[in-house]
Amino acid sequence: MRDLHASAVAVYLTVPGDPMLAAAVVVVSPLGLIAPERLPLEDLTFASARAYQTGQICTARSYDTAARHLDFGVYAAAPHLVTAAPLAAGEQKFGVLLVFLPRVVQDLSPSETDYLRDAAKNLSFELDRLARSGVSLCPPRLPLVVSPESGAVAEIGQASAQVGDRSPDLWSAPFIFHLHKLSVSLTSVVHTRDAVALTIERLVSGFGAQAVAISLIEGDRLHVVGASGCSKEYLKSLNGISVSAKSPETEAITHKQQLIYKVGERGQSSGQGRVTADGRDEHVWVVLPLLAGDHALGTCSVGFTPEQHLIATQLSPLSTLSTLLGQTLERTQLYDASHALAQKLQQALLPRLLPQPAGVLTTSRYEPPTGAIELGGDWYDLITLPAGGVAAVIGDVEGHNTTAAVVMGQLSSAIRSYALEGHDPTAVLYRANRLLVDLETDHFATCCCVWLDPDTGTAQVVSAGHPRPLIRTADGAYLVAAADVGVPLGVEANPSYQASVHTLEPATLLVLYTDGLSGGELAQETLEAAVAASGDELEMLGDRLMGSGAGQAPRADDAALLLLRYEGPSAEVKEYIRRLHVLRHDFQGVRRTRHFLTTCLDGWHLDSLSDSAEVLASEVVTNALVHGDSDVDVCLRRYPDHLRVEVRDSDSHPAMLVDLGPDEDKAEGGRGLVIVSALASSWGNSPSGRGKTVWFEMDAQEAP
Repeated sequence: MRDLHASAVAVYLTVPGDPMLAAAVVVVSPLGLIAPERLPLEDLTFASARAYQTGQICTARSYDTAARHLDFGVYAAAPHLVTAAPLAAGEQKFGVLLVFLPRVVQDLSPSETDYLRDAAKNLSFELDRLARSGVSLCPPRLPLVVSPESGAVAEIGQASAQVGDRSPDLWSAPFIFHLHKLSVSLTSVVHTRDAVALTIERLVSGFGAQAVAISLIEGDRLHVVGASGCSKEYLKSLNGISVSAKSPETEAITHKQQLIYKVGERGQSSGQGRVTADGRDEHVWVVLPLLAGDHALGTCSVGFTPEQHLIATQLSPLSTLSTLLGQTLERTQLYDASHALAQKLQQALLPRLLPQPAGVLTTSRYEPPTGAIELGGDWYDLITLPAGGVAAVIGDVEGHNTTAAVVMGQLSSAIRSYALEGHDPTAVLYRANRLLVDLETDHFATCCCVWLDPDTGTAQVVSAGHPRPLIRTADGAYLVAAADVGVPLGVEANPSYQASVHTLEPATLLVLYTDGLSGGELAQETLEAAVAASGDELEMLGDRLMGSGAGQAPRADDAALLLLRYEGPSAEVKEYIRRLHVLRHDFQGVRRTRHFLTTCLDGWHLDSLSDSAEVLASEVVTNALVHGDSDVDVCLRRYPDHLRVEVRDSDSHPAMLVDLGPDEDKAEGGRGLVIVSALASSWGNSPSGRGKTVWFEMDAQEAP
């Protein structure tokens, strides 16, 4: 860096499993903030990518790169020449050595180029030696950043005593580097949890903090939203403390000032067990009020070692962090509140509980767009028809805004009303279209209706511009419902809709969905793979088709799914499937559930299961009534080798198995699902549209 008069020099290493280069070490001056922490390997706009791929020294000018990548303009406040030298030994590529020079036109001279080539060659030799000795060359999440004056071995937060005694100006460049990168990251954050996680990571890995606790004001109390390296005692004392109480955090909020507690000062001992996770309390603590405008919305408490006292007491970046993080968290809290409100409104427009008519097994799913605040227009419904049978409806209103959600509510209510009046599906869609045209909303909608008679297995399918249902027949064949796709609702004043008739055999599956599920029509191969992985378990099939769980890809559109499995004529189904409906807040329903189970099992000659089944069902139904705040539907299914009990409610939060500690083994609550896990052969819970289904199974053999 000194020899080339560079503003920054960085070593970038490859990221395993990701086509990226990540900075491992950065030596930086105050002009060196241009150095990014991650660079793409496949974009040849960057000198680093060209040098890595070609094995040659390559050069680029910062303004040329910023012109093609506007997001990199924030790093290129001043023009720079960026030169990259490859780091490789034989066939092994390690990364690049990147030099940032404060030049506008002048390239490296031949002697400077030779110098850089030799430096990269020597570094490559050392990296190869380390790799051969078993040292991992995986770059850290955040780079080691040092100042050229501090020496090659000085690390922020872990400097030697001699370096720590120097002027704090020596630390300015690394501090500003990390503060700059944090500020850039926080501009794109939308959720409070992500802003807190990024800040803690930067304070610990970048600034060298030993402990961090971030708390926000909720009502008149502080609540911890993120922490690292702090003792449980300290966090317990901080979480829930009144803003009017006496503590370093509340003092910082009251006076809107940064407070510092050095080792041995009385302020530290009054910090309610202000010690780090390793039990030590000999730390310098900085308590920052998180400021947004003229008010404080929380605090950020940071603990440093005594050797870091200059960092903690004399550098301004920590004060800057107070406003930076405060303004970010004010924005993310508003976003989180808006997002939660949008989700609640969306859920309120969906059916609270789907009916479970004899002869038809159903489940449903709905997912909003990932991270979006806007309301979606997808909906589904299941309607018990007055003449017998069931109507399945799924639709999608164009747009993602309040108007689309209002139109969706109007359409879904109108279609339900028309169906309950006894109209056939073609008449229902014709009337719904007339309603949408008369509303003059400038929105159109697609919709698919299936009228199913369980006694005969006859299904009428009608589509208004909507993807046709997929069908898995009883013999395992896959096909698309043979239905004419009419024009969407709201496009023409007098469209014509035609119904196609299918005769279903018992065990036939119908899949109704919106295009947000797959970006268009659902491929038959996708359904086939999901069925193969789920077997006969409809709830598991719904999860797989919706892509629920860890690793789910971001969803750009909302998506709805409605699954129906025809189980046979009602009279035959009643022999092996029984249902009970428990009204909201009817805790006598738990007693009726036990009686219902005993009666059914006695009729099926499964008396030996009665005691355990009653205990399990009581726990699950009680949990649904207490936490679900809705009606509860209980379904009992008899199979040749097992018994299955399903309990549905409209609470979307999944039932969680809680591990009770030794101090809680005498508690009266919290052990319901522990009992279920112990007595059932298997159990689980799945989201079911607006609510969820909790189920358990028991091995069953009919008594002789």
